[in-house]
Amino acid sequence: MAYPFLPSPHLTRTEGRRIDLIVLHTMEAAERDGAAESCARWFQNPRSRLSAHYCVDASSVVQCVRDQDVAWHAPGANHDGLGIELAGRAGQSRREWADGYSAAVLERGAELTAGLCRRYSIPAVWLWPPDLLAGRRGLTSHSAVSEAFGRSTHLDPGLGFPAERYLALVRSHLGTGTNGELLKRPPPTLRRGAQGWQVMRLQRLLRRQGQRGLPAQVDGVFGSRTEAAVRAFQALHGLEADGIVGPLTWRALLGA
Repeated sequence: MAYPFLPSPHLTRTEGRRIDLIVLHTMEAAERDGAAESCARWFQNPRSRLSAHYCVDASSVVQCVRDQDVAWHAPGANHDGLGIELAGRAGQSRREWADGYSAAVLERGAELTAGLCRRYSIPAVWLWPPDLLAGRRGLTSHSAVSEAFGRSTHLDPGLGFPAERYLALVRSHLGTGTNGELLKRPPPTLRRGAQGWQVMRLQRLLRRQGQRGLPAQVDGVFGSRTEAAVRAFQALHGLEADGIVGPLTWRALLGA
């Protein structure tokens, strides 16, 4: 499908490239009619030094960069990725992503994503940072790219983004079913001494819940401060306050 094209000057031209990833972003702007065009206009601004291939709001899609060219949207995944900007903010909760406007954004974005998956034979699976580092193909978030390659600090589309629902919508458009087996991979049990991106994810979830005493920076190290915050969260939610993040604690964190 052809979309209105508002070309951004912020790109690297190619005559053809392998496309392995679809990277989802949020515009970090108010949800409103015309958000896609406004985002595309910003990408035309010489000051932005940014771009994405597509901008999506509740009623429209605007293309900013040709698929075969490299947009400047997610360092580490620019060379083989397509960037899609969704109207919304990284700070939205799951409930906010379920309102009428956001539901329309997700539907329109999923339709676009399914078409791109079909065009470039990209599997409709969700990729986490280890998957990106392993060179797998599929859908992912700007946050996962940041955590995998360490070349940016962006966390969109946010912890509240309904990735399972989005993937199900994409698969529905593709006619391949709605099971999300990759998404349902259980998070690992974490305890004091653990390190890595899953600990960073834990620290961000605790911070979003207003837990105090965490390290000043999200550092991916499960130390005494993170353990104390976990114990406080567990006690608040009627869980055994042992400081170990197992299935019940993950469920409370992700469902909160």
